[in-house]
Amino acid sequence: MTNHLRSHRSRILQVIAAVLLAVVLTGCLSSGQSSVAGELNHDRAVHGRRTLATHTALNRKAQAGADYLARRGGLVHSNLRSGMPSCMRGAGENVGYGRSVASVQDAYMRSAGHRANVLNTSWKYVGVGAARAGSRVYTVHVFMNGC
Repeated sequence: MTNHLRSHRSRILQVIAAVLLAVVLTGCLSSGQSSVAGELNHDRAVHGRRTLATHTALNRKAQAGADYLARRGGLVHSNLRSGMPSCMRGAGENVGYGRSVASVQDAYMRSAGHRANVLNTSWKYVGVGAARAGSRVYTVHVFMNGC
């Protein structure tokens, strides 16, 4: 097996492991949300960061945000404090769209600000959302420290 094939196979196995871990940690996420959490936590793991657990209130906020973006057909950030737990000490948000969850996550990692959110070591929880509109998938990450 060539190094390229080994590397590709390793990436696939890492993504599968991250998705499975996200499902175990989160319980009842939609398949789109599980994919978003898996891609996010895979990138965190590759860069030596701990996996973020999802939070029910954050998942609701992120999914509502993704649904809104899909209906709107464009990107806008939410009122970040709205719908957040009262114990929140800090928060961040990523919003994006692309042809697939993986392509959006790749775009986040190429953007300095989005990448900083993905890899931030102070986050304790994340909420994830995914919604499809035509050929686009919209994803939202809502990060939080506190609680």
